Amino acid sequence: MRELKADVLDGGEPLSKALNCILKTGTVVVVTQKGKYYGLIDDRTVRSVSDASKAKALNAAVRAPSLSEESTVEDAMRAFLAGHFKAVPVISKNRIKGVVSRADVMNEMVKRRMVPKTTVSAMMAAPLYTIEDCETVGVAKGIMRKLGVHHLGVTKGSKLVGNLSTFDLSMMRVNRENHPRFMLTSEIEKPEDRLVREFMREKVATVRPSDPLEKAVGIMAKQNLSKLTVMDGKEAKGLLTAIDVMKFVLSLVSKGPSVFVSGLPEDDMFYYADVKASIKGVLKKFLGTFELGDVHVHFKKGKSTYQMSTKLEIEHGMNVVHSEGYALKEVVNKNVAEIKRLLEKKKNYKRDKKIHNTTGNLL
Repeated sequence: MRELKADVLDGGEPLSKALNCILKTGTVVVVTQKGKYYGLIDDRTVRSVSDASKAKALNAAVRAPSLSEESTVEDAMRAFLAGHFKAVPVISKNRIKGVVSRADVMNEMVKRRMVPKTTVSAMMAAPLYTIEDCETVGVAKGIMRKLGVHHLGVTKGSKLVGNLSTFDLSMMRVNRENHPRFMLTSEIEKPEDRLVREFMREKVATVRPSDPLEKAVGIMAKQNLSKLTVMDGKEAKGLLTAIDVMKFVLSLVSKGPSVFVSGLPEDDMFYYADVKASIKGVLKKFLGTFELGDVHVHFKKGKSTYQMSTKLEIEHGMNVVHSEGYALKEVVNKNVAEIKRLLEKKKNYKRDKKIHNTTGNLL
């Protein structure tokens, strides 16, 4: 995979310095602490910061996964599934060698013919709900809450003119004296009364439901997009996201069940790969015994504790394992131990049942 030059910033530097880099490159800034990789900053990360001139880069950095020089395309896809990153760093002997972009990973997926021969309609999320560009931000937020969605298509009359996401609602990009900069919602007076058109992303890349999925992935790679709007004529039918495509491709190429992790707090995202590896490690021991389906792990962090819920399919039956504790490592270890206990119990039951049936037949 192609490696790009990394923009590296010490955690003690002001966040405003990172913003300048992001505006120039459109990707990420890699943040270090005491010379070692700490996390990433991109345009999504800074939306929760009220004053970029006073905040330090370290405070805004997300603990994103990293790759090594030996990492595969599959490893890169798993790293991007940990969050909405535009790029992730490549680390060798504690040194930052560069970054790999999401666009380059998707390009590799096409080049290596990893994308299945199916149509966009088979993968898109539908329907795509819409809002008029003259509606207010308050109305848009209300619609998103009511429908439980994170994206809306923006229309002007019958024409689709943009996209709006929950991330877009937290920050505006404005031009002042020909110098673009980010304006956070906290800097805006009465943001709920502002119009949707001021926050939407006007660039709408589209595909048709009947288009080959490979073509859609190629468009995402070429234009460095995280999603495409699916249009059937003038009607918006749905959304196709890079994350959904990567999940699907990984489910086809991975040996054994795939493990999907959600809800992991940004400060703990660094441990995403370790969580998946721990669960896959215990499942690997039982692949010859059971038919195991995909595993879905969800974290919830309270004021002082972590909660972890794991849903796993064993022989077409759904099982749920819960754990709770003060430290993330403790919670994961408890959960993995309980999964192992559950699988061993089912294995023993299956063995005893087989022995019983064999003995019964002999009698």
